[in-house]
Parts: sequence; structure tokens; C-alpha cells
Amino acid sequence: MRKLTAILLLSTIISCQNTSKKVPDNVTDNTGTPKFEFQEEFYNFANLQAGEVVAYNFQFTNLGDGILIIDKIESDCGCVTIHFPKEPIDPGTSDFIEVVFNSAGETGRIYKEILVHANTQPAITKLAIAATVDNEIINLYSKN
Repeated sequence: MRKLTAILLLSTIISCQNTSKKVPDNVTDNTGTPKFEFQEEFYNFANLQAGEVVAYNFQFTNLGDGILIIDKIESDCGCVTIHFPKEPIDPGTSDFIEVVFNSAGETGRIYKEILVHANTQPAITKLAIAATVDNEIINLYSKN
């Protein structure tokens, strides 16, 4: 009976532990405040033909005095793929977020937002891309 009680107590303690995201193991002290400084927060690909796949690197520097950690990045479209640094970014260090846009199936003026969630203030930074996509197939069908 004591073994069963000990096991139940141990499992209760383990299951009640905080499961929030931890600072990575290689970060020893993050008492400062990280700060994004992007060279640009908006990029226009200009005119594209439907089906073109284009990419842009949003360059940034951590101008704060704390280690910057990007938690996640969201996009409002499946046509956008995002690659970002998974490792902590030290103060004064620069890096980039790559945004890849696949224009297949798109037509006309396109505006897509990217939300960067990080341990900064504010916690969400908005990036955006735009393009004007010429899609001959959709244009042909829409004229009939």
C-alpha cells in the first residue's frame, strides 16, 4: 500500500509541474530585455507570374540587453513558408527570418502578414510581404 501511495504521489507531482516553454539550456542568464530592430518590416516582390516561388530575408539585430528568443512565427497563408533561427540571439547579434512566397494559385494584389512571437516587448512583431501576381489561367476564366 505504501508503494502505491508513493507512486501516486510521485505521479501527481510530475503531472503538476509547469509545462511552459523553458529558456534553452545554453541560456544561463536572461535578465535583460531583448529588442528587435528590423532593417525592413515590409517587402514588395512587385510583379510576379503565377507559380513563381520567391524569397526575402528580413534582417534584424537584437539591440536589447537580453537574449532574444523567437518562440514561433505565424502566417495568414499556406503559400508562405518561414525559416527562422531556433537558437537564442545574443545582444548586438544580427540574423534573419527567411520568408518564401509561392505564388501558385494567386492572382492580383497580394498582401500577407507574418507574426513573429518572441520574448520582446511587444511580444509580437508584424512583418508583411506584397506582390502583384499575374495569373493567365485565372484571368482567362474570369473574363468569360
